[in-house]
Amino acid sequence: MSILRLPLVAVAVAGAALLAGCGGGSATTPTQTPTAAPTTSAAAATTHASGGGVAKCVLADLKATLGATTGEAGQRHTAVVWTNTPSKECTMTGFGGVDLKGPNDPTFGPTYSLPRSAKTPSTVKLAPGATAHTTITWLPPQDGAGWTPTEMAVTPPDETRSAMVGWPGGAVQRQDGATRPGTFIDPVAAGSQG
Repeated sequence: MSILRLPLVAVAVAGAALLAGCGGGSATTPTQTPTAAPTTSAAAATTHASGGGVAKCVLADLKATLGATTGEAGQRHTAVVWTNTPSKECTMTGFGGVDLKGPNDPTFGPTYSLPRSAKTPSTVKLAPGATAHTTITWLPPQDGAGWTPTEMAVTPPDETRSAMVGWPGGAVQRQDGATRPGTFIDPVAAGSQG
């Protein structure tokens, strides 16, 4: 009895062809795989890409200014106001960032990067000249002198560049790394004050 010996390469190619034929799908009916819903930022980008017609606001389109500070001695609220300066609409969705800058704290350093609140962002459409705002909720010191910022680096949502604005005055209780801090930022909202 003679044994037929096929080269190893021929056997591998034949095996791959058999496996490819057993996939179950066809060229006209591709297999569907579930996908997760996009995040808020991704959803806004998808709307723009599919012909929504309104681009996201970028720092070059926005003027950042310090808004009003309200609240009581226990907790204060300061608004950072974003004004759309070009002659076209744009949208903002999300939190952006706020870094308080001041003297070097011996424990935490000269920058206090504020965490985000648990509020759900929504999309704000800004007509030319219209405003949106980011609310900063902050705690004055409970004991001692606290730490007094001199300015803030504020970043619009989905941006990496920041603008510098002043600080309204008043010392802040630093809570860097706290699990439930009393100082935080809210997502961007319409208008110049919450």
